[in-house]
Amino acid sequence: MTQRKKGRQAWEWKRTDSLMPGDRIPFPVVADHFGTEGSARDGYFVGAMLGDGGMTSCTPEFHGDPQDGAVEFMREFAADYGCSVREIPLGVIVRLRFPFKSGYRNPVTDCLRRYDVWGRRCDEKALPNSVLSREFWIGCLSGLIDTDGCVRQRINPRGTVHGSVEYATVSPELAAQVSDLLLRFGVANRLRTVQRRQGADRLINGYPVVSRRPIHIIEVSRATALVRLAGLLNLRIGYKACTLEQLAHAVGHVAPARSDMHGYDEAVALDRVKNVAMVGSRRVYGVTVRPSRLFVVNGLVLGAG
Repeated sequence: MTQRKKGRQAWEWKRTDSLMPGDRIPFPVVADHFGTEGSARDGYFVGAMLGDGGMTSCTPEFHGDPQDGAVEFMREFAADYGCSVREIPLGVIVRLRFPFKSGYRNPVTDCLRRYDVWGRRCDEKALPNSVLSREFWIGCLSGLIDTDGCVRQRINPRGTVHGSVEYATVSPELAAQVSDLLLRFGVANRLRTVQRRQGADRLINGYPVVSRRPIHIIEVSRATALVRLAGLLNLRIGYKACTLEQLAHAVGHVAPARSDMHGYDEAVALDRVKNVAMVGSRRVYGVTVRPSRLFVVNGLVLGAG
């Protein structure tokens, strides 16, 4: 469903293969359908381990600043499961290992297996493919932002405050899942990919920095999305939580742009098609719905003809 570019700004149906750059398309702001299993603590633990955790050796590991709240949470979480915590200093950070009794299954490892994230390499990481509770997913997003995310606030020459929350990963599947999960909570975001560096244009201690894999970045920069995200997350790293709170307060006066919707449901917003590209042959699934019924596919509002 698209909005006409000329004349009366009415809606009209258009086939997905006939979409053009610039077409205005609706997308759902909130798709609030969650399960009941999983707690916020489990969610934060899974998200943090997907970020700065090691889940391919015999014993789960985590790397972080010993002075921040994420490492303290990991200590408490491991203790709740009866695991000991071994801390190995690595400069300003520490390497935490969570061993258990010899000859017994590690309960922390079993927790990661239960959510199907154990044993995944960095480029294969993905969110649990299960129907879990809203609290679990909020905790998971908080753990992801605390580890592999950043919160930025900047002021332009006119004195206007801008900001963004970004999450970066080398796993394309995890990036797409995080983007979709944010949309489920009504947080509009943008997913972009930074290709690997081939040249030696950047040096650290005389050594060239070369990226082995593309980096996928999810960016939240709209004022209303930042305010909504700040109300959801429970960040445990102090400076990130403080910056996000200040940013939400600075841009909280910005009202959502609803005039273009002409009285339609506020749970639906508008965006524009920026690019259309061929993706080749991919496995697809058929969806059977009643005629004229709306449904969501890949973040777009579609209709059955």
